[in-house]
Amino acid sequence: MTSTRPLAHPELPPIVALDVDGVLNPANPAHAAALGYQPHRYDGPGPDGQHVTGTVWLHPDHGPWLRELAEHAQPVWCTSWNHLAAQWIAPRLDLPTTWPHVPVHAGGVRFGHQSKLSALYPWATRRALAILDDEFGGKDPTTADQRTRDGAPTLLHPVDPSHGLRRADIDTVLTWLRRL
Repeated sequence: MTSTRPLAHPELPPIVALDVDGVLNPANPAHAAALGYQPHRYDGPGPDGQHVTGTVWLHPDHGPWLRELAEHAQPVWCTSWNHLAAQWIAPRLDLPTTWPHVPVHAGGVRFGHQSKLSALYPWATRRALAILDDEFGGKDPTTADQRTRDGAPTLLHPVDPSHGLRRADIDTVLTWLRRL
């Protein structure tokens, strides 16, 4: 989905928005170990301040892959983990804790739209934007196509939540970024 119009902000790098659950933390923990994920025990405040305890499965390859994306774009956390993604997830993947986050609430898809995108699009302004998420609504491609036509190329890249992020997902985003 590239635009024939010039980028609205060519001086700023594109953004790659990252979800955590279903993308970096697969939805099926029963298969996570077989896929190379490692368990990490979380015991602390959740994004809403309530105490949360559980296991987060993270893959050691994700850190190097996301650092590779960071060579071509500005990574941004767009997850209900909010600031905890930078504080807790990033160190476990050997990622910088300085990557910003877009404040979002857990909400999933409502009325055909992924609720996170209503916060992400204004945050990104008119910069090129790739989104790695495991859940998009049926109306989201239309909105992304309109953003692209308006000069802000937008890629919605769905990640299979049962497997989480794979190398092919990274390669797809890198190919898209190189075409901008």
